[in-house]
Amino acid sequence: MDLLNPQQQLAADHVEGPLLVLAGAGSGKTRIVTFRVAHLLSLGVPAAEILAVTFTNKAAEEMRHRILQLTQKAVLTCTFHSLCSRILRESISALGYTRDFVIYDEEDSEKVLKECVQDKTLLKTYRSQISQAKNALLDPEQIADDRDFQQAYAQYQRKLKEYNALDFDDLLFCTVKLFQTHPDILAIYQNRWNFILIDEYQDTNAAQYTLTQLLAARHRNVFAVGDPDQSIYSWRGANIQNILNFERDFPGAKVISLEQNYRSRSNILEAANKLIQNNHSRYEKNLWSDRGEGEKIGLYIAENDHAEADFVVKQLYNLHRKQNVPLRECVIFYRTNFQSRIFEDHLLRERVPYVIVGGISFYQRREIKDLLALMRVVLAGTDFLAFTRTINLPKRGLGEAALLKLREIGEQTHRSVFDVCADLAEGRLSEKFSARQMQGIKEYVDMILSLRILLKQSTPLHELLSEALRRSRYLEYLREDPETMEERWGNIEELISKAAEWEDEVEHPSLAAFLEELTLKSSTEDKEGFEDQVRLMTIHNGKGLEFEAVFLVGMEEELFPHANARESDEALEEERRLCYVGMTRAKERLFLSASRYRYLWGMGRIMRPSRFLQEIPSEFFHAYHREAVEPESSTYTEEGFEMGSAVFHKDFGTGIVQKSYNTSLGLTYDVFFPKANTTRSLVAKFAKLIAVSDSL
Repeated sequence: MDLLNPQQQLAADHVEGPLLVLAGAGSGKTRIVTFRVAHLLSLGVPAAEILAVTFTNKAAEEMRHRILQLTQKAVLTCTFHSLCSRILRESISALGYTRDFVIYDEEDSEKVLKECVQDKTLLKTYRSQISQAKNALLDPEQIADDRDFQQAYAQYQRKLKEYNALDFDDLLFCTVKLFQTHPDILAIYQNRWNFILIDEYQDTNAAQYTLTQLLAARHRNVFAVGDPDQSIYSWRGANIQNILNFERDFPGAKVISLEQNYRSRSNILEAANKLIQNNHSRYEKNLWSDRGEGEKIGLYIAENDHAEADFVVKQLYNLHRKQNVPLRECVIFYRTNFQSRIFEDHLLRERVPYVIVGGISFYQRREIKDLLALMRVVLAGTDFLAFTRTINLPKRGLGEAALLKLREIGEQTHRSVFDVCADLAEGRLSEKFSARQMQGIKEYVDMILSLRILLKQSTPLHELLSEALRRSRYLEYLREDPETMEERWGNIEELISKAAEWEDEVEHPSLAAFLEELTLKSSTEDKEGFEDQVRLMTIHNGKGLEFEAVFLVGMEEELFPHANARESDEALEEERRLCYVGMTRAKERLFLSASRYRYLWGMGRIMRPSRFLQEIPSEFFHAYHREAVEPESSTYTEEGFEMGSAVFHKDFGTGIVQKSYNTSLGLTYDVFFPKANTTRSLVAKFAKLIAVSDSL
């Protein structure tokens, strides 16, 4: 049996000159690289003259193992960063460092940056901007539009040099600078590696691209493997134009397209082909398979997000119990991490084991645990762990020594740590704490006590959570890390949505019962060692993987494609490539699902099916019957109510809208309820007010 098909053989037999291999999904990319190296070795090329570079240690290790297995020879296969580290260990003295330099991790880098930044709220922002600048090969003096950042960046670099240290981004940044400023040193490495293989070329950023150009400038023996249709990492700095411009950068380059797919059924591939043809930034190719047509793609448009999750879990049950598909061969792909919550809930309810891949389970995410810990203190001030977790969110100057002192006072007086704080705030204790610490203690106590008043007034849980967010100033804490703020805020809004749903489902909702349920959920998720589990992950984390059955969920406008994709055609094309990557992970079965109504970013929304569903011809689909489930939007109007409108709330009865205004949680009403003689502030998206036709 032939080990390679004709196109693969053509690529493997290539020797000199630039070659771009367009390796479609499932087309045997690693096999090509391995056989190409074996061919070079068979021609007498010394192993030391061959360099193979990829993006992850795992991929490099797999490539190294395969080459060794096939040829019994060791070839340098490594990541870009380890390659640069190797070069700098030999030659960094030309840049004024010594060869025993240290490489700082993220924590160490941040400590150095703290020495250079006066405004600590800018720390995370500057750290991210420095990383982006280095990957774009920008020195501090090339940053002209932000003087403060330029100075911080320059001082940070001076400090690193003083400590004879590099951060992770410096490995590429300094290697490129070394080659650009010392052509004699560059020539050494150009002569050392006469044949260069670059894997996943579509994922290269400016620094990796420039490094490749410099190393290959003399011999031009670049063997680049990649697929523009799978370029999904622009947010990491990857530039799709690097692969699209290969023939421009290397005149006379050959291009070989690998179109035979060994993974998927043809029905899946043809549908994916139709989708990706809507993109303009690509090389034309058409994946095909001889594995047979296979089943049509399952399509389900649910009335709401719960119905969608129910459908997915039922299909998983059928695949596993009736068709003997292992759960580990099934994956639920979603666009954004917060989407895992509703599927986790349904899988837990049906006792289907699962694992979150490349992320943290919803109920284990830091911001969820923070907010639930705050609720535990509201419920009972005796919870010392919850107190210590939340007292400095945001920072209130109470370090380990102060917390230990509070605990010791509590032990001596037989009082909870929160009661000790309350006594200090009210002047009933006269222990020595700094003015800042006393202010922080008083602020925290006032916040907890105000939330306890709301709890005693039977404030709905979702409103209590919203008020806890506002009164605790937790959003200030989230803003300290702008890179993760949007995602963490999305998770918090999902928790508030969960609380609103739970209240509707439970006969006697209470904070204690809610916390108990979520504690049980998070504890039952720990299934380490239980191998046969459904995989849940973002599509980005699925790159390079394959599964018997793939569920691509949340196929709706503003979710997938993401709302941010409205900013440009390039962003929309990347979203389409992401969908293509998700679809082509499937070997046997593919399901696409959407919801007509869901809680999205904390708000009840009527959703529109994704344009990607419309770009796939209907003959590739088997549409599943939609169960008649009443949409949750039936009690909520997004148009809003005018002042004086009569409305009905399921807990408080009939009331009159006094005023409406916007808060961080969206449209909010002050509603007067005559029967209770009270006015409530209600967030429209959670309160689900119903218009009352008769005036009060």
